[in-house]
Amino acid sequence: MYAFASAAKDLTKAYYNPDLNFEYSKFALLNLPPIDAGSGNTINFSNLFDAGTGGTATGYSENGNGNIDFAQTFQNYALNLESFILTDDDYDSDLLKSDSEKIFFKWLDKIGAISTREANSFETSAARRTELDNNTDGGSEYDRVIKYIGDIDVSNDKNYKGTSYNEIFVNVPSSVGYTPCVLLESSLYNTNATSYDPDTSIVGRNGQTHPDPNIDLEALSDNASGLLTINNIGDVDYGIDWNSFNYNRITESTDLSNIFDYSKSGGDFKFNAILVYYDVHSKSSPGNSATNLYGILILDNWKADSGSGFYIPQQTKYKPNEVTGLNGNSFALKLNVKFNSSLDNVGVENNINDFSTFSMDLFFDATSSLEEAGELLKTANEKYNKIAERLDSMESIIMTSSQLTDIIVKVDELETSVENATLNFADSSSLIDLIASTNKRINQIISGEIPTELVLNSGNITSTVDSGIQVFETTDNKIGLKSLVGGYNLGDTRKYDIASGSLFEISSALPIDLANVNSEGVFLRVKPFDNKVRINSSGELSNNLNIYLDDSGFGWSKGQVVNLSFANDIIWTDTATNTNINIQTGKHDNWTISKTINNSMLLSTKPYIEVICTDPVNKIFEIDIIR
Repeated sequence: MYAFASAAKDLTKAYYNPDLNFEYSKFALLNLPPIDAGSGNTINFSNLFDAGTGGTATGYSENGNGNIDFAQTFQNYALNLESFILTDDDYDSDLLKSDSEKIFFKWLDKIGAISTREANSFETSAARRTELDNNTDGGSEYDRVIKYIGDIDVSNDKNYKGTSYNEIFVNVPSSVGYTPCVLLESSLYNTNATSYDPDTSIVGRNGQTHPDPNIDLEALSDNASGLLTINNIGDVDYGIDWNSFNYNRITESTDLSNIFDYSKSGGDFKFNAILVYYDVHSKSSPGNSATNLYGILILDNWKADSGSGFYIPQQTKYKPNEVTGLNGNSFALKLNVKFNSSLDNVGVENNINDFSTFSMDLFFDATSSLEEAGELLKTANEKYNKIAERLDSMESIIMTSSQLTDIIVKVDELETSVENATLNFADSSSLIDLIASTNKRINQIISGEIPTELVLNSGNITSTVDSGIQVFETTDNKIGLKSLVGGYNLGDTRKYDIASGSLFEISSALPIDLANVNSEGVFLRVKPFDNKVRINSSGELSNNLNIYLDDSGFGWSKGQVVNLSFANDIIWTDTATNTNINIQTGKHDNWTISKTINNSMLLSTKPYIEVICTDPVNKIFEIDIIR
């Protein structure tokens, strides 16, 4: 694991301050891209520059070994920048929020591993960023790095042979897939500085050599000037937003309540690294808290590919498929963290015995599980013996002569009862007596002598809000039905930029310009039941007008209607003699024209059109032109 120095400072601070609490809290699964892959987001360490050369810094020269380049640039760039900030006179040690996460993503961005964009209104209502969308088109390929974010539910302190360890359990349940959209929140670094000018060596290591002869201590920078820049426009300053209230997909859904539920809507994904986070907060003032990055764990070594690049082998997370019935998988990972007072050299240490290997660790885990299995088998055997004893006891009771005699007597009594019942229906007088008795009871019901009221158990009658009907019990023990549908669902009509997918407001003050229909269209997120769209427009229509009905949030129902009402007259240009109004649906399938209305079909220049769903499975629609 590559850990940040600020995590050690926070741990020390919490150890000596009884008011502060330090606990591992969250994790993120990453899929780090390959090195020098040639396409898509690929890691290129040569994007970094040497430092301490007086403004003539040259690009970093890659070592040719992915493991060395990864460790060396992380140390000489990311950890060195952190050292500059921690030792800066402007650094405020009272702030609980550290800069480790911002530094990590700045490093990833600099080496080309990750790229971001501004989040749109469908994703959040706050000022946030998110990664570029997954793309497989040639020349613009991109595969998102942050695949899944979750909570660390269990951590444990362990003492073995006089040494203390902290066990961290990372659990990825089978029910989840990738987190569809991870928001990134920006914040300033904990300093007023805007740049640092590193020396030739990293902070505090002038004249020293690294214990590993393959790794040097030469500082790296952002540019040819040899500087490390922060707090400037364009500098990376973001980290993961863990607040589910900022995710519109969660807040706008009645089925989602947190990020864990949100991840259930994602699919299969691959990962090869884990970010581990911790919370530090004040016990006396719980609102004073922060979630900071502890470090990154790489799940395997960098391997050489068939060309000149390197990659980290991936783990694949499969989500169960409800349609095909294929099973998913889950991951349970245990991290053992040991804290050492020595800050110089840290190595790998085996805590079983002096001669064991990792296979020995697996052997001890297996023997521990075998011991538990033996205990379970012993308990099951004891239960089986008790059941066998009870069965023998029951057999001995049934097979006694006295019990057999009792059974014979009861069979004879049953036979006599059947014979007596047969005699009751042997003649017509017996049947007439039964009919007369039944008739008497019916007359008593009619006259009211026998009550006929029924007691209603309305607790077993339920309805859902999505059905549009509320079922309730009245004060006089009757069932009441109430419609929750108040006429039309008035949609929030937007102007849709076809090239970028961005949305803008449409209103009487901000109408859509029909002269720009080649690049813009009308957008509506369709809601359950009937919908009404009022379109404010201006200008002259020169080409086909596209109306996009976003049905990605629900399923169409048969007979559902979307009303399109044009508030302003449509004026066609002289050249637009044969134009159409295209109704497009199927956002997930990159939009499909479901219905086309030629201008010759319209009855007025302020059309009023009804789009009626006749087949919700195949998405077949009919058009009624009312006006």
